[in-house]
Amino acid sequence: MNDSSIGTDGSAPVAKRNQLATISEHKLKANRENSKKSTGPRTLRGKAYSRRNALKHGLFARQFMDFISQLEDPEEWEELLNGLWVQYRPIGKAEELEVERAALCWWRLKRVWRYENVTNRVALRDIGRRELREQAEYCKTLEKEEEAVILQLQDAMKQIEAAGEISQELKQRMFATMPGFEAIWPAIEKGGEEILKTAVLSKIVQESSVRERASAVALGTAIVGVHFVQELARMREHSVTEIAVAQHVIPNREVLDKILRYETTIERNLTRAFDRLERLQKHRRGEPVPC
Repeated sequence: MNDSSIGTDGSAPVAKRNQLATISEHKLKANRENSKKSTGPRTLRGKAYSRRNALKHGLFARQFMDFISQLEDPEEWEELLNGLWVQYRPIGKAEELEVERAALCWWRLKRVWRYENVTNRVALRDIGRRELREQAEYCKTLEKEEEAVILQLQDAMKQIEAAGEISQELKQRMFATMPGFEAIWPAIEKGGEEILKTAVLSKIVQESSVRERASAVALGTAIVGVHFVQELARMREHSVTEIAVAQHVIPNREVLDKILRYETTIERNLTRAFDRLERLQKHRRGEPVPC
């Protein structure tokens, strides 16, 4: 055995140490190349395990009761955090903290949306219902007028059978019963004429006498009038509901100012978190970091 090959401190031979160093360098290079090709876990079991890595090591991993106490879903928080974890792949505590900070900012923005919605619901419950009750009283008057006009139009149909037309006296009673009805009466008469132009009725009308055609037009006018008045009631119901609801879709000024201030602060923090994360990752990769 050649003693000169052994180090004075009893370490491995110099040639052996050089060989180990060479192997380590090759192995290190190979590991680096293999890491670039890595696509993460491929099996369902592996994905299920790795998906919990972010939450398992996160600052908020043990705060499930806080989410539950605020009626929030801890699994939804986990999904958000793990999704950002997979997307940005933080390495080191500093990068991990920035990813968690970004996740928290997104979560707080969701709370803003919750707050806005519940504020609107409270306004609808307390104010919207009162407005609907007030509108209902107003609508009752209109409904009575419309019911009376419909009865008069039904009487007109009977009158048409006997006289072949709607009398001026009946028209004036309808106009007096429902103010504004006189203004739309020409359009209703036109609608009655249009009914007779359908393929089925046009041939019958052509073969009828002048009196029969006049009676048919009058009858069509009465039918259109009833339909129009009934449609007015449906449109008003929708309109009243929309008036009571739509004005509470946007919160009042006090609530809106609070939301905007809170939202602006969170978005500023979110931008800073992603900016710090980007700088940290560039520094780790040896890329130039702008001042």
